[in-house]
Amino acid sequence: MLALGKFPSVGDERSVTRGEVLALQLANLAGIDSAESRIVMVHDQPVAVIQRFDRSPSQSRIPYMSGATLLQARRDEEHDYTELIDVMRSKCKNFIQDAQQLWRRIVFNFLINNVDDHLQNIGFLYAGDNQWRLAPAFDLNPFPDKERESKTWLTEDTGPVTSIAQLMGQAERFNLSQTDAQNILEKVTWAVSQWKTVATSPEVGMTNVDLGEFRGAFEGVS
Repeated sequence: MLALGKFPSVGDERSVTRGEVLALQLANLAGIDSAESRIVMVHDQPVAVIQRFDRSPSQSRIPYMSGATLLQARRDEEHDYTELIDVMRSKCKNFIQDAQQLWRRIVFNFLINNVDDHLQNIGFLYAGDNQWRLAPAFDLNPFPDKERESKTWLTEDTGPVTSIAQLMGQAERFNLSQTDAQNILEKVTWAVSQWKTVATSPEVGMTNVDLGEFRGAFEGVS
């Protein structure tokens, strides 16, 4: 299968590539369809190898578009998740499944402090008959040094995601009952609580120094 290689930057203040692979591994543990990934050492540098998901088993290209494209939005425009949901209702082949999966991802982003959740980082793959499906999650990055506030707003009225209570209050917009939303929250919370174990696995390979640098992204959520 084709894969992308992401190399560390000389300007990185922490191991960003390991952080992204950690987030993708945790997302999978949380029941999120996410791009397969692992760390490979190249000349003593940790390179994130992320499998492409826009190819069929025969390696032909699967049409892809971003959430911004779905909304026909420019980069400088502000949009919210529920606006995306409204468009997905008519565009997605399995709308309920995708809507619930999107809510799970928003919860996960909040819990790992992924505040780079702009609409270009949400994708859709062509499902035939002029219908689309939510693509696997990608570009998930924990930010231990930033305020826990999403870049994309939850709704126009509630503003950016800043609490679990806020997310639970909008679960119905994502076709979730409070019981189902609570079950998802518990699974995602449990997955994120495993971050140290996953971080030190061979697929990620974080050191004790790395753990200290990323701790702020995973701890202290109320």
